[in-house]
Amino acid sequence: MRKALVTALVLISLPGCTSAFGRKTLVASVYPLAYAAEGMAGPDWEVIDLTPPGAEAHDLELSLEDRSAIEDADLVVYLGDIGFQPQVEAAVEEADGQVVDLSVDLEVRPGVIDPHVWLAPSSFRTIVNVIGQELCPSDDPCSAEEQQKREAFGARLDRLDRSYFTGLQRCRYETLVVSHEAFAHLEEIHGIRQFGLSGSSPEAEPSVERLSEARALIAEGEAGAVFYEEHEEAREIAETFAADAGVPALPLATLESRPVEGDYISVMEENLASLREGLECE
Repeated sequence: MRKALVTALVLISLPGCTSAFGRKTLVASVYPLAYAAEGMAGPDWEVIDLTPPGAEAHDLELSLEDRSAIEDADLVVYLGDIGFQPQVEAAVEEADGQVVDLSVDLEVRPGVIDPHVWLAPSSFRTIVNVIGQELCPSDDPCSAEEQQKREAFGARLDRLDRSYFTGLQRCRYETLVVSHEAFAHLEEIHGIRQFGLSGSSPEAEPSVERLSEARALIAEGEAGAVFYEEHEEAREIAETFAADAGVPALPLATLESRPVEGDYISVMEENLASLREGLECE
């Protein structure tokens, strides 16, 4: 199990602004952080998700309204200066409120930093706890009603984590052939190797060499399926390759933006079902 994620705080001296209705505002750079905040926040908080549904979080371009929201927010949570969302990383320098950098310890092994920390439920649980501490610090604790809500939310996340732990213990295959490599945290915790058709870049076209390597993994019995993310282009490439290799193509969402249906937990449950099917887990 990876060591606990640690938060690095950047404190700005000026207080953030509250919304027009007297609620405090929290701005999250990407959907899973917004989901975490929504689960932990009380009714006096408004949560703003900067990444629109269906958008690539990597390619997020901020509007003037987004930049204003960051400047005026009481609290901003983002994944640090790692090049994941460059415009957000630049914009937080202008924030008047508190900025929480959640990128510390995203390095899963030397030289490998994967921002998709939420795709491993146990790692995501730690991020939820960090955000929760910022929303209800020791000098301004939650009400009993808010605490009850937070405990119920945490219990759902704990059940999800247990499902992943038990569901991925005994599997025929140990390699994920994926559209692109966004599952390093899942790999680290559950020992499942990933191999991206396009490497670590979601925009890159698969090279002949990468396709040949993936085909060899399947032929040698190390992988038994191809997993694709939400975008149509990724699905088409995966389905074409899988049909040629004689294996199924299965969905595996990266959850970089709010899903059209369901939420973080329901999509992660669907991910687990795909993983168990494609890895042929007992």
